[in-house]
Amino acid sequence: MRNKIFLSLLSVLLLLAGCRKFEKLNTDPAKPQETEPRYLLANAEKRASDLMYHGYYNGRIGMQFAQYWTGTDKTDESRNLLSDDGLWAALYVGPLMDLQGIEDYYSRHPEQYNGSMLAASRILKAWIFHVLTDLYTDIPYTQALQVEAYPLPAFDHGEEVYAGLLSSLSDQVNVLGKDTDLITGDILGNGNKEYWIRFANALRMRIALRMVDVKPAEARRIIEDASKHTLNSVGEDVYFPYNNTSTTNRFPYNEADKPIVEFAMTTTLINYLKATADPRLEVYARPDANTARYRGKPYGYADNKPLIDSLSRPGELIYSAGAKGYIITYAEVAFIKAEAAARGMNMSGSPETLYKEAIRASMQQWNITDDNFVVSAYLMEVPYKAGNWKNVIGTQKWIALYAQGLQAWMERLRLDFKKPDGSALFIPPVSGSLDPDVTDVPQRLNYPNATRNSNAANVEVAVQHIGKDSKATKNWWNIH
Repeated sequence: MRNKIFLSLLSVLLLLAGCRKFEKLNTDPAKPQETEPRYLLANAEKRASDLMYHGYYNGRIGMQFAQYWTGTDKTDESRNLLSDDGLWAALYVGPLMDLQGIEDYYSRHPEQYNGSMLAASRILKAWIFHVLTDLYTDIPYTQALQVEAYPLPAFDHGEEVYAGLLSSLSDQVNVLGKDTDLITGDILGNGNKEYWIRFANALRMRIALRMVDVKPAEARRIIEDASKHTLNSVGEDVYFPYNNTSTTNRFPYNEADKPIVEFAMTTTLINYLKATADPRLEVYARPDANTARYRGKPYGYADNKPLIDSLSRPGELIYSAGAKGYIITYAEVAFIKAEAAARGMNMSGSPETLYKEAIRASMQQWNITDDNFVVSAYLMEVPYKAGNWKNVIGTQKWIALYAQGLQAWMERLRLDFKKPDGSALFIPPVSGSLDPDVTDVPQRLNYPNATRNSNAANVEVAVQHIGKDSKATKNWWNIH
């Protein structure tokens, strides 16, 4: 059923996109055309997921700054020099404007008001705005997307954006618990309100945990509340359901038509998975073509040698046309609960129990079962240690977030974890950084040049507030 809805909505969206220029030239301006909210919601879901798993934004930024992958054809990004700053505009002009279009539609047609549709759209907005503020710090939020009223929107402080997101998500949970309207055009949850409530609470937990070191009491209140009604199994993972029925339905970065050779696995990830006999190794990576062994490339190594055939490329599943575009998973929620319990919050289990559950969930997510007790044996290799919870949970959560490059990068910054034995897990770029401000891992992205030029005054105010428009400038929640 989900695929049928996906295909029918996608065909309409493609028709709309293909006719956009024709309509602009041939439409009577006195009779404005409108796109129905169900199509805007479907379009926003897909466009947002496509951007989160874009070959550049996820592959060359997220997956590399998380130190899962490193470049083979180009190595500048792994050395902190980026050539594409378009993610900001793509998210604002693309899915966020689609979602704002739903708000605007109901403002023009109050007789068609649908509280559940608005709640779903606002939950998606919160997810996207959270990505933006974590990547850039201060961003347009309260004045964003209101083009006529605020063509040059002011920037909200990152802390203010967080407060707005958490408030909005709580409001949407309340709306969905009471509203009787139907959610239509929903590819993610097929219109299931319970799905959206669990999704919203999972996002509340993610956002609250990210600020836990700065606002511990508030984070605790939110996490304890949201954990009562959130994801409870791998079957409730939130993801965009790509498939290989047509080129437009495929996972954004796939090798259905030709092999992808732009990335190799890092020695950082390969060596750690090998050292702990992690069964996810054969899913996350593939053996090199020359020796059939798992071999990574040192992160940020500028020399294109050794050649790709002597290196492990990312696994076939992550490049599959039908790969899942994960937004938030049960494994992540279980890790949040484990850390929350380790910090003394009231969770539904001990830190050790929740830690083990999170690892089992990650294994299940990647189709690894406990046949021959492989998962049970692994849990003995990576035991929970209460006095070292940050490194123990940090490394395992990092492994579990594989594929979600941007989120894994942010978690790396937030926890600043090492291997459980206390030795360094991550390394600086082997061939050195090409950004004079950053010697190791970037803390954020620079504001895009187009925005600096078009909204210069407000960008300057934001820069003065955060200190410097530099990849070395830390976000407000990052005290490490």
